[in-house]
Amino acid sequence: MQGGQLPGDVAHVGGGQGLPVPRADRAAQFFIAAATSSKALASGRLGWAELAQRTGTSPATVRRRLTDSEVLTFRCDVAAPLAGRVVSVSLVATAPARDVGAVHRTLAALPECRLVAAVTGSANLFATLWVSDIGDIQRRETALCARLPGLTVTDRIVGLRTVKRMGHLLDDDGRRTGVRPISPW
Repeated sequence: MQGGQLPGDVAHVGGGQGLPVPRADRAAQFFIAAATSSKALASGRLGWAELAQRTGTSPATVRRRLTDSEVLTFRCDVAAPLAGRVVSVSLVATAPARDVGAVHRTLAALPECRLVAAVTGSANLFATLWVSDIGDIQRRETALCARLPGLTVTDRIVGLRTVKRMGHLLDDDGRRTGVRPISPW
């Protein structure tokens, strides 16, 4: 490599001026700049063309930067009652460190599982499930502990109604009624 040249996966900030920035980081910077300066991504419902117009780039560039970025993932959500799952329960649990990966994979594969996370503290697992009724909480927990003998549920957090999810205001049926965007900073 000759002086002034950078490897193919690195570019200079500001078109050749300043510090080199890896391409993956540029995608993240684009996302953060676009989201904070114009709130263009707040609703999640804009098309590539409108995002491009709001961020001063082409639709192809917006699509590539957002879909190639490790900052953004696309997700589709449904009204919980329409899925037949009206109760949300978060399980706080422990599992031996050697089993955490297998427990995560098993929980993540369940259709009712909305979130699985490794956490620190006296418990090392946190999982949120959507279940059909209050009685289903005990049935699911019993089945999970039988399937995963190293899993010990230490606490349960039950949600009977969700009024806001991921910045979207919800009615009694879990349908979107408005937006109150989440500001991460």
